[in-house]
Amino acid sequence: MPCDIDSATPVRTRQSHPEDAAFLSALFAVNCTHLHALGLPAASLDAMVAQQYAFRQADYRRRFPSAKTLIALVDEKPAGQMMVHDDGTALHIVDVAVAPCLRGRGYGAALVRQVQAQARSDHRQAVTLSVDPQNQRALRLYLALGFETVETHPVQWRMAWHPGTSVVDEAAYTGPLSIFPTTKG
Repeated sequence: MPCDIDSATPVRTRQSHPEDAAFLSALFAVNCTHLHALGLPAASLDAMVAQQYAFRQADYRRRFPSAKTLIALVDEKPAGQMMVHDDGTALHIVDVAVAPCLRGRGYGAALVRQVQAQARSDHRQAVTLSVDPQNQRALRLYLALGFETVETHPVQWRMAWHPGTSVVDEAAYTGPLSIFPTTKG
């Protein structure tokens, strides 16, 4: 994964191809820090990560059969991925990941903004996603991009953004991260 990139380099996306499978698997593996913390022997850890990746992919195919996986490219090198499901009413960000060495440079925000722009262009009612409430960095990003929490559960919060919602400068966002779902009357 490219780590020696100038943060001013823009990100673009393309549809994933079968030859991206190794990159997608490796990106999943480097983001499995919770599994790495188990202290398993390398072979056992590799097997567990591969199994978790296979389970997750099967679950996504079952729940979002028409979702598109996009590869994020920086300097034409794979740097992340995003899976988006279009149900005709809303765009749902199923998954988004950026190489750990490229986080904090605005690439994740750029990917989410692309989906927001697509929702506006396609006249969708919302962009939705789910996030682990322990992932404070992601929560701060989504709040800064105008998402609101609409449902909470202990391990994931559902968030939504509606076209016309103002976007806050992500770097300047210092609002609260302990938020409750908004209620619609």
